[in-house]
Amino acid sequence: MKNLSIFATAALAGAISAGCQSPPSRAERPQGELFAARDAENAGRASDFNVLMGGFIQRAHDKTTVTKAGNPKPPTLDLLIVSGGGDWGAFGAGVLKGWGRVKGDMARPSFDVVTGVSTGALIAPFAFLGDDASIERVVNIYRHPREGLVKSRGLVFFLPNNPSFYTLPGLEDEMREKLDRPLLERIVAESGNGRSLLVNTTNIDLGEMRAWDVVAETKGALAANDPQRVYSVLLASAGIPAIFPAREIGQYLYVDGAITGNILYGGRAKEEDSFFARWRAAYPKVTPPRLRYWVIFNNQFRFPPQMTQERWPDLMSRATIMSTQTSTTNSIRHLYALAEVARLKYGVEVQVRVMSVPDSFVPSKPGSFVAEVMNELADIGEQMGADPASWRTEAP
Repeated sequence: MKNLSIFATAALAGAISAGCQSPPSRAERPQGELFAARDAENAGRASDFNVLMGGFIQRAHDKTTVTKAGNPKPPTLDLLIVSGGGDWGAFGAGVLKGWGRVKGDMARPSFDVVTGVSTGALIAPFAFLGDDASIERVVNIYRHPREGLVKSRGLVFFLPNNPSFYTLPGLEDEMREKLDRPLLERIVAESGNGRSLLVNTTNIDLGEMRAWDVVAETKGALAANDPQRVYSVLLASAGIPAIFPAREIGQYLYVDGAITGNILYGGRAKEEDSFFARWRAAYPKVTPPRLRYWVIFNNQFRFPPQMTQERWPDLMSRATIMSTQTSTTNSIRHLYALAEVARLKYGVEVQVRVMSVPDSFVPSKPGSFVAEVMNELADIGEQMGADPASWRTEAP
């Protein structure tokens, strides 16, 4: 969410909570048990990562083989990374739509991997499907925000016995309608072919990030006739703490993925576990395909300066925005550095391209989830997405 002044109210809630505590609704667990649970989660994720990477390498090898058989295009792996940004996700949705008008080597590809965080997690499934009709669905969510998309819990929304300041009835309905069962079945159809759809959340209980394999989650959810689990994962990624509801999935409570990583790009993997290291181990005499990272940053690298009043709500609001923006910028710089290391160490072609909201953009109206502003951002995204020159190739 771009305008985060409501975060300031959290301090008031904390002050009130001292005299207004309600019994916890979730059962306590000994900390030793939680440490053991975190170790088990880490082991499980390492195993899942190996499965995903194995499928990805096989897909890359298949592409290389097809190219040798006479395909004139160079073998290429395309990874789309969509950041958080709240209602500014309208920009990213617009980029994807405008990108559909580009031809040639810079045309919108069928992505091998799509990752999303927060609002990017809501966009990611539609980008993964990749056809114009699916992308138009997510564009409409941002261009035509339905009534009740975000709803306050009332005059005493800040009281500590409330799980969040706002509920998301409209957004929950939008996800069920726009990402309906036929689209979920199309996601499941990609199971086993090496394509990946991943979204980041934050496990607030265990104190660490949790990336979800949405293809596997969707497959399991439909088999159990419980698509709500998929929506819970996506909405958890967008669950700004205290502002929007957290989501309890299994034994744990999950909130906004942007807390632990506003873009999901594999930056925490050890070098020996990287794609190129594993490729060299598996196919030491075969040149790997070129790798292209496409990053949509639903924010500005440097947002417009403003005179900030010396009041804690104003200071807290702007500082919160700056912290997320700065951490994302640093993550993008890290991605560029990783690409350079891969080029130098493995002699491979790695491209990183980034598109962001122009630094000069100033919303026409204050507030969050304002339809006029969301349409302005979608317009800018479409215009930029349709122009290949809008992609920056140097680190910010």
